[in-house]
Amino acid sequence: MNIEVKVDEITLSSVVADVLGVDEDGETYTEGQCTIADLVATQIIDRLTQSTHWPTLRQRVMDIRDEEIRAAVRPSIEDAINRPIYRTNHYGERTGEQTTLAEVITDEARKLLKEPADRYRHEQGTVLQQVVRAEVKKAFETEIADMVKQARDLVTTQLGDDIARQVTAAVTAAVTAGLAKR
Repeated sequence: MNIEVKVDEITLSSVVADVLGVDEDGETYTEGQCTIADLVATQIIDRLTQSTHWPTLRQRVMDIRDEEIRAAVRPSIEDAINRPIYRTNHYGERTGEQTTLAEVITDEARKLLKEPADRYRHEQGTVLQQVVRAEVKKAFETEIADMVKQARDLVTTQLGDDIARQVTAAVTAAVTAGLAKR
């Protein structure tokens, strides 16, 4: 007796099972088919996500994805910024000559920087003046904090022994006084 088994060509697209689903009535139905490629992909994903290298690999994949999206979108953005447009009024009617979005953005930025920070209290200065003031203040605070720390370290170094003796004496006196009251 000869048993002959014939196997057709097996590829990644070979179907190996039906994918079943359950509807709201509890009845099963066929959602689709599972191929060898689906099973291989599932095993690869399972092994990758259980690896200790997964967080690093995941971040790298996300970074590559972001770079590719930027590369694909950049030409459209550059085209939109440099393509000629016309200024319009609130009704969409042309009101001026041809310009570009880059020029409109630059004009709006200049206007913003020259505007008063508070429309009702002009003594506070413009938006640009407030930004500069905030940065100068932050720089001075950092410098002053560094100088105070250096001075404190110097004083601690020079007076450290005297202060340590005085604190020790005060603690000893307090503990002795506390024990004497008992």
